[in-house]
Amino acid sequence: MSDNLFYLLTLLPSLPNLGEPLAPEDAMAKIREESDENLLLLADLLDCENEIEKCASHYYVNGIREYAPNLSERLPESFQELFATYHTREEADWLTAVYAAWFDLLIEIGDATGSGLLKEWAKWEYALRTRLRVDRLRVAGRLPADPDSLVPEFMNELTDQPDHQHLVELARTFSEPMKAEKLLDQTRIDYLRRAVAQFSFSVDELVAYMLELRIHLRYARLSPEKGRKLLEEVTRL
Repeated sequence: MSDNLFYLLTLLPSLPNLGEPLAPEDAMAKIREESDENLLLLADLLDCENEIEKCASHYYVNGIREYAPNLSERLPESFQELFATYHTREEADWLTAVYAAWFDLLIEIGDATGSGLLKEWAKWEYALRTRLRVDRLRVAGRLPADPDSLVPEFMNELTDQPDHQHLVELARTFSEPMKAEKLLDQTRIDYLRRAVAQFSFSVDELVAYMLELRIHLRYARLSPEKGRKLLEEVTRL
C-alpha cells in the first residue's frame, strides 16, 4: 500500500451527503496516481461492479448480443473467464457466480493490503445482499426448497449483524424502489463512516473512502426509471 497515505488523504475532496453533487475533482484519478498495485487492483475491481451491472442490463435485459465487457487487464484471468460465461449462463446463475467471485477478490485484496475493514465490509455487504435476495424470492413465491443453499458459508459467522434483517424489513415498506435503494445506500455509508476514524490516515480510512465514493458515483448515474431494475440486480447477486 502507498507510503503517502497522509498526503493522499489530505488531497482527496470531502464526500457529499447522499444525493448531493460530487466535487468536480476526480478523486479516483488522484488515488490511481499512487501507482500502488494493490490499490490499482482495488480501484479496478470497484469499477468492475459497474461493468457487471452494464452486462446484466445490456446483454440480458436489452438483448444486445454484441455487448462486450470492458475489463481491466489487472483483474485475474480466472475472474475474466468467469465473467465471459454470460454467453452461456442464465442471468441469475451468472450474477450469482460473478458476484461471489467479486467479493472473494475483495477479501483477498483486504489480506494483501492489510485492510481488515475491506474484508469485514465485503462480508457485511455480501450478507446484506443475500438477505435481500432471499426476501425478494420469498415475496415472489420462488424461494427454493432449500433456502440455506443461497447463503454463503461465511454468513454463519455473522451472528453479530442483527441489523440486516431489520434493513430488509424496512426496505420492504417502501413502494418506490428508489427510496428503498437510498435507504440502503445511506446505511452503507453510515456503516463505513462508523468503521474507521477520520484523520487516522490509515489504509482502512482510504479503503472506506473508496467504498463510499463508489456509492456516490453509482447514485449520480442512477435515474428513477432504472431504480427498480437496479434494486433487483444488486439483490440477485
